[in-house]
Amino acid sequence: MTDGVNDDYEYRLEKPPRSRALLWIVLIVVLAAAGIGSFLLWRSYGNGLPAFPSLTPAAESATPPDKPVGLTDFQAFQQQIVGSMQSTAQVLAAQDAEIKRLSDQVSALSANLDLLEHPLAQAVDPAAVPKPVAPAPKKKPAAPKPAGAISTGGAPLPLQSPH
Repeated sequence: MTDGVNDDYEYRLEKPPRSRALLWIVLIVVLAAAGIGSFLLWRSYGNGLPAFPSLTPAAESATPPDKPVGLTDFQAFQQQIVGSMQSTAQVLAAQDAEIKRLSDQVSALSANLDLLEHPLAQAVDPAAVPKPVAPAPKKKPAAPKPAGAISTGGAPLPLQSPH
């Protein structure tokens, strides 16, 4: 035995029949031609081809052409625009006045807040507030010294007469 190898068999790659390959080439060329033709048709009509063309003639366009405007219509339109601009200017002036008033109120509140913060800062920070100094205690005036003899033992002294 030769380990299952058959040396007599000739290996060949099987090729598809020639007619089948030719069919594929023709199919690809036809599809490419149809795609290119559709593209050129689309471009030549400017993307304006109808989806389903009808057999009846197309109706006239729904929008009538522009007609000239008379002088009175134009003046009325102009007056309408002027009125609109005036009302807009009044609204803007009122908004400016309101903004000014609110700005003044914010400034006043900010000033009041600053005034309120200063006493709070002093009350919170005891080192910043000077403490009152207590006056030194007063000494009692010295009692007048007696002119006579002084008893040291606790016994009464005899009264002396003045010289």
